[in-house]
Amino acid sequence: MEFRGKVALVTGASSGIGRATALALADRGCDLVLVGRDRERLSKTKAEVVKTGARALAAVCDVSTHRNVRDMVSIVLKELGKIDILVNCAGFGVYKTFESHTMEDIEGQMKTNFFGTVYCTKEVVAHMLERGKGHVVNVASMAGKLSFPNYSGYCASKFAVVGFTESIYHELKPRGINVHLVCPAGTQTAFFNHPSFEGHPHRVHYTEMMMPEEVAAKVIDSMERNIFEIHIPLMESVIVKAKSVFPTLFRQIQQQRHLARQTQENERKFTKGEGDKR
Repeated sequence: MEFRGKVALVTGASSGIGRATALALADRGCDLVLVGRDRERLSKTKAEVVKTGARALAAVCDVSTHRNVRDMVSIVLKELGKIDILVNCAGFGVYKTFESHTMEDIEGQMKTNFFGTVYCTKEVVAHMLERGKGHVVNVASMAGKLSFPNYSGYCASKFAVVGFTESIYHELKPRGINVHLVCPAGTQTAFFNHPSFEGHPHRVHYTEMMMPEEVAAKVIDSMERNIFEIHIPLMESVIVKAKSVFPTLFRQIQQQRHLARQTQENERKFTKGEGDKR
């Protein structure tokens, strides 16, 4: 695939996987539309993109609102005339039991992670279909293939992204639009900055997690080799396949890990003096 001269719109471009993907596309000669909610961080990404010699347009937009996305895409098309590539990276997670999740927690994750992907795809694909070509890459998560306790809202949103992406693949591929699904495991991003992760033991494994640039490389790879679905790292593909063959065993292992983690969290609370002091 030839990237030079193409216009790529990347959501969640102010940090993490979105930022890394934008820079990877810029290095290959794409002009970038950088979409995010944080104007300051978006400006920093734009400056980095411009240093590569690529053109960049920063679009401050909350993708969880359809009207905002529709207006943003309309402005982009007026400014640049086309969108060849869409990469949906915007998303966030909340780490709580379902009982502790508020409806705002669950709805917020669905609005940004799932509906944000749907809104952007809806508006951009309408333009791509007129031209009969384009690439749509939806960055989901392994939490969209494997369920994890205390991630009910996040898993629901990412499972929805996976199902949505598989469905539109069948519809759009015969019409010249290539659709791709990238499912990364834990990555060193601001994802874990959400206050709900205070009790999450991710800090033990954080430095062993992938870097955003590794995921960005797979986003590029999915388009270059026209691959529909990529799991990162490779071991995650093995786990997904194992779950499909041994679903009961997978659930038993997840349950054991969950109980062990609960024990760790309870011990941490008592160590910090947060436990039951009766």
